[in-house]
Amino acid sequence: MFWLRRSAHWMGRHSRMSTFRKPMAVPNLGDYSLVHVEEARRFIRDCLKRIGVPELKLRCVSEFLVAADYRGIYGSGLSQLDIYLNDLLHRRANMDAEPEIIRETVATAHVNGNDALGVIVGNFCMSLALEKAKNVGVGFVVANRSNNLGIASWYALQALDQDYAGLVMSNGAPIMVPPRSSVASIGANCLAFGVKGRNSYFMLDMVSSMKDIGSIEWALTKHEYIPHLWAADERGYSTCFPMLALRNPRLTCAGANKGYCLAAMIDLLCGVLSGANFSTQIPPWRSNVKRLCPNLGQIFIVIDPDFFLPDFMDRLDDFTECIKNSTPASLAKPIQMPGDREMRHMLLVEKLGALPYHNALLKKYNAIADLFCIKPIQLFNNDD
Repeated sequence: MFWLRRSAHWMGRHSRMSTFRKPMAVPNLGDYSLVHVEEARRFIRDCLKRIGVPELKLRCVSEFLVAADYRGIYGSGLSQLDIYLNDLLHRRANMDAEPEIIRETVATAHVNGNDALGVIVGNFCMSLALEKAKNVGVGFVVANRSNNLGIASWYALQALDQDYAGLVMSNGAPIMVPPRSSVASIGANCLAFGVKGRNSYFMLDMVSSMKDIGSIEWALTKHEYIPHLWAADERGYSTCFPMLALRNPRLTCAGANKGYCLAAMIDLLCGVLSGANFSTQIPPWRSNVKRLCPNLGQIFIVIDPDFFLPDFMDRLDDFTECIKNSTPASLAKPIQMPGDREMRHMLLVEKLGALPYHNALLKKYNAIADLFCIKPIQLFNNDD
């Protein structure tokens, strides 16, 4: 696919301090082991198969989770498999459900996700939006009764692959604290927007908090501190310890009021407009209540740029050149466009021939493999 053919470079290094350590610029590769992409997919499929997930759906989930790791978004990839397993086992997500259209026009559709996995609902809605955009230039699909969407860029990239622009939004559990509030009452709602030119591409993938909850979980897995600006503890004080930040999540809004207003807009469109839950109506993050679907709302918009301007791709290339060719603050740090960092990580994976996974994560899933009586994750051998 288009976005897999880009250049990349590994960043970050960890130095051991005590139980927790500060993340640094280049990772200590001794903390990581290589796993072939197909082996990671195989392990995910085996886990899902053990709890009865149908073949087509388990393949869909395995592709989706590994794609996050391939792009370097480790907080939303294999590290989240245990959440998927837990949701399916507790019937918060229905492994047999299929989304269905409630009503539609030539350009719009309202979809009932029927409590299916978020990736199943997301793929269905994006496919529907693409079909409508091909016919009338724009496809606008709203969904309710969905689950966690994962990385929103996965769906926007499906539009890029067909030379369209894709915009995806989703609300989530209330884990972000609005300005002047003492409690978390809104989700760190996510947004992804992607479009490509002839020689460039733009892929924004963000949440409305300083950092997403998956990144804090990932820091905990690696025994790393987090920056104080990311989250607060249960008493409302900023913390550098991920375990304190995760007990009762209180994430910090990105840009204070700006991040809060962005999250509110997304919740209004995804939750209020779709008929889904919103704000504190959504069950708490990682709720243990059985058979309680979070009823999340999502929006998928696809635009055919040629419908508006035939030379859009050339203009996007010019736009990218204007920004990248401006004078950088430091010659050692060239100006980046949204999506460049993920592209650099993908090149690293291609260079290594495998995905670099933290040893702590592999240890966690070896225990799950024993529990499920399946083959554990096999490490990549350069001689293979």
